[in-house]
Amino acid sequence: MKKFIQTTLLAFSAMLVIPTSALASSPQTQSTDAVAPASKTTEVLRYTKLESRSSVDSKLFDIQSPGKLTVHVTQKSRLSSIKPNLTYRILSFGPDGSSRTLGTGRFEGSGSFTFTSPEELPAGKYYILVRNTGIGRAVGTVSVTIP
Repeated sequence: MKKFIQTTLLAFSAMLVIPTSALASSPQTQSTDAVAPASKTTEVLRYTKLESRSSVDSKLFDIQSPGKLTVHVTQKSRLSSIKPNLTYRILSFGPDGSSRTLGTGRFEGSGSFTFTSPEELPAGKYYILVRNTGIGRAVGTVSVTIP
């Protein structure tokens, strides 16, 4: 019994002295690559009676890191016999309060459509302008995928 206790104590003390990295069977590597932040899709506008030749602005949304913005829209006419014709613009405010267009999508007919800003957008506040260029009332939603 005394020999068993001595052997156990010897094995235990060896475990305390030998670093665990020496016991590993394969080398461990660490990645130095940065993990890209996950993109987020958010609804920024829901319109129900967008009249012909009128427009509506979405709520402001923030882009935290530079990247291309993807805009997802659904649109349809309130009357099935009329094809909706809508234009969507990605806008930002300039330092003097003016607005600047940073991307445009124009879609005719009912359905779901997507467009992306042609260039990476810097971090900042943006909004979407929706204009009904057709006849009749339109209904739809606008969502953005923020980088």
